[in-house]
Amino acid sequence: MSLNKIISNIEIKLNNLLSSHNKLKEINESLNAEKVNFISEIETKNKEIDALKDKIKIMSISKSVDASKGDIRQTKLKINEYIREIDKCIAQLNN
Repeated sequence: MSLNKIISNIEIKLNNLLSSHNKLKEINESLNAEKVNFISEIETKNKEIDALKDKIKIMSISKSVDASKGDIRQTKLKINEYIREIDKCIAQLNN
């Protein structure tokens, strides 16, 4: 095999390798962009979940207060418990 043919084969293989490398870089960039979108979507969904959990908590609180109307002492204890919970939430928001 002549030296020119060997060099030509090496150039062809190098060009193929560079082409494959560029395609893989494009795929990687595309996947990274998709990953960022998925992370953003997950964060949005987690915020929605937290909001729904808060609604459930509020609903259960309102039901428990209604259920304890006959017992004023229990109601006062529940209200104090809610106030402590609200204070914890405010402290977390301030952090």
